[in-house]
Amino acid sequence: MKLFLLFLICFSVNLFADIEPVVLPTEVTVEMSLTPDDSLIKDKVWNRWTTKNFVVCSLSNQQAQYLHENLEQIKSWLYQRWSLHDVDFNAECKLICVDDENLFKKLFRLEGSSVEVRRDSNGKIKEMVIFLLLNGPPSKTVPMALSEVCISEFEQKYGKRFGWWAHRGMSVLNSTPDNILGSIQQQQSALLSKEPTFFSKTLLETTEEEYKKFDPDKKKMYDRVAAIFCLMLKKEFGTVKFQEMLKQADSTGNKENAVREVLGFKSYDDFDVTFKRYMKDIVDDAVSGKIPVNYVLVESN
Repeated sequence: MKLFLLFLICFSVNLFADIEPVVLPTEVTVEMSLTPDDSLIKDKVWNRWTTKNFVVCSLSNQQAQYLHENLEQIKSWLYQRWSLHDVDFNAECKLICVDDENLFKKLFRLEGSSVEVRRDSNGKIKEMVIFLLLNGPPSKTVPMALSEVCISEFEQKYGKRFGWWAHRGMSVLNSTPDNILGSIQQQQSALLSKEPTFFSKTLLETTEEEYKKFDPDKKKMYDRVAAIFCLMLKKEFGTVKFQEMLKQADSTGNKENAVREVLGFKSYDDFDVTFKRYMKDIVDDAVSGKIPVNYVLVESN
């Protein structure tokens, strides 16, 4: 797994993919906010191709070739690093990839990459769409966006709905070590200023619907704390207890009971004494450069 992460970070594009150019794929047409005859998009040539689990449309041929050769392996890696079974997707997953930030904003009215897991009236996934801004190395742009669809398909396969804390925390920790450490460092200002932040009760009990109503800064704060919480579980309590927390502190279960039964604390408040100390220590160590890279590589435990 460590070798694969290095492969992601230092990738070289495989030049053997046979990809057919398409003027404007249907998958893009139905998702974009511009009309097909808009001058910004009319002369663009897309690369459209499929893998076992994905339909990908990209304006960048180089990025397209990389994704074509490696997307399925990245998917498997995301499951394996959390010791989860690799599952095939039951619903179509579309990736619509643009490497120009301004065009991306105009096409989709989005500031950055976004994931939509679309469900029917019974809550079953009917399709998944990843709007992917490929304005950096694949190691920094692909795994975080892919995490949400992987988690959602795993949940459906095994009839579970993990807490939103797991969705956000695992996604952040699926980024590069530099991005992870940078996210942890950003929590320092909240700790120094003593501004309101998330601890166990608000972290574990926040739902996806509540999260969507947060302003952008509050979402980033939630993501940072969720990542620190997931890292603490994985590295200090181990894989077995992390997975037990996924099961017991899910979207329907009693989260405080999970803190008691899985982690052995008396209550949220009792746990937060340890969690606050851990958060302060790991933020301080991240800022001072004392955290070894292998600590944030969650698959190493």
